[in-house]
Amino acid sequence: MEPQRAYHEVLSLMRNASDLQSAIALLGWDQETYMPPAAAAARAEQIATLSAMAHSILTSDSAQRLAEGFAQSLSAIDGELSEFEKRIVRVFIRQVQQAVALPEDFVRRKARVTTLAQERWKQARARSSFALFRDDLATLVELAREEAQHRGYSQHPYDALLDLYEPGMTVHMLSPIFERLSQATREILDAVKASGVAPDRSILTQHYPAQKQLEAARTIIEAMGFDFSAGRVDLSAHPFCTSFATADVRLTTRINEHDLRSCLFGLIHEAGHGLYEQGMRAELDGTLAREGASMGIHESQSLFWENIIARSEEFWQWALPVLQSHFPSQLAGVTPKQMYAAINVVEPSLIRIEADEVTYNMHIIIRYHIEKQLLEGSMTVDEVPEQWNTLTRELLGIEVPDDAHGCLQDIHWSFGGYGYFPSYTLGKLYAAMFRRALFEAMPEVPELIGQGKFAPIRQWLKDSIHQWGRTLDPAELVARITGNALSEHDFVEYAWQKVWRIYGSA
Repeated sequence: MEPQRAYHEVLSLMRNASDLQSAIALLGWDQETYMPPAAAAARAEQIATLSAMAHSILTSDSAQRLAEGFAQSLSAIDGELSEFEKRIVRVFIRQVQQAVALPEDFVRRKARVTTLAQERWKQARARSSFALFRDDLATLVELAREEAQHRGYSQHPYDALLDLYEPGMTVHMLSPIFERLSQATREILDAVKASGVAPDRSILTQHYPAQKQLEAARTIIEAMGFDFSAGRVDLSAHPFCTSFATADVRLTTRINEHDLRSCLFGLIHEAGHGLYEQGMRAELDGTLAREGASMGIHESQSLFWENIIARSEEFWQWALPVLQSHFPSQLAGVTPKQMYAAINVVEPSLIRIEADEVTYNMHIIIRYHIEKQLLEGSMTVDEVPEQWNTLTRELLGIEVPDDAHGCLQDIHWSFGGYGYFPSYTLGKLYAAMFRRALFEAMPEVPELIGQGKFAPIRQWLKDSIHQWGRTLDPAELVARITGNALSEHDFVEYAWQKVWRIYGSA
């Protein structure tokens, strides 16, 4: 096999598969933003057809021949492919191996079931009725178990699904980290409670007109560096980011006119994802390597901007005047310190995406326990609401009033995203590790944030993380940047520093 010729064959196959995946993503974006509800059944068939077509490209004889050939020879090829080209080939090999593991019939069934399930989840959540979604969830869990069997695993069926989102991650590795994080979170919550300090967050829950909120949030993410000539913002039931090329990145958010945080931090979060997508090398367009290194790494970028940057006091020295220009009466007399305290209140709450930085991880641990038990068969679908409520009581100390505030609040299970939730907490841990590395490399970062000068920070992230796409795996990327393996240590230290700053001697 002549390496350069084979490499160009790989690029051609990747382009075809990538184009189909982009078309699927575009249909999904439309489903969440503008598609009329009655179109759900037709959309399910469209996505199923395109999913099968993309799958057939990666399972074709030519794709398997190229993947097998490169798997045997890539390490011996010297000088005929660049190191970056070799990394793209390794992504191709992994994608082919993952595709071959799944029968085409399974791919069609999963695409059809998840498309319809998302619509039923919306109805069930609106009515706060688990019963309306119960049968869909049962089917989705069976699909997840079947997928784990197809993909294979050595210790736990959940490992097969974790690996899709976080290559190399296993239950054996993740559970101890989550246990230590859960213990640290309980200690922080005890200290906050004992402090007796109660920051005033009423400034966040006044009436903030929807359009003004959107205008202010757009102004802020543009200052962060999100390129609106290569992206756009729309509304959806659940905020998300999707992209079809570095020059076509779509963000969505939702707006609560009586809570300033929902739209603002939702859009800053999604813009963090968007900056990652816009920051990838142009050479990755049309390849299967134009993705984040993992969902956890991708999440680290959204959480870096949402939490490390936008929940810092320095950020509000710059951003508060921006918001005051849009909401002069609501924010009259408010100081950056008051805003900092209001947006960083540590208090258990019901809704994951509205949770504070500290208790957020408990929401992920709840979902992790449930997913793991569903996959291993130690919990039935009918037990999900009760188990959810019990874990919420045990880990967060609060009661769940209804299904909409409990097991129906997230869209992920409806699109088959089992193994996805841990990525959110992994993102927090990665973000805290990257924060330490950035501050060591650029001690002037707090001053830059306070002045709204985000370009140097964005460039550091682009050089260190964004440009590489999926050509570096998470462990390699983290080791390159931080010199360490994944750990909860930096996040726990960061959380304690913030708590001490707001809650005094806590």
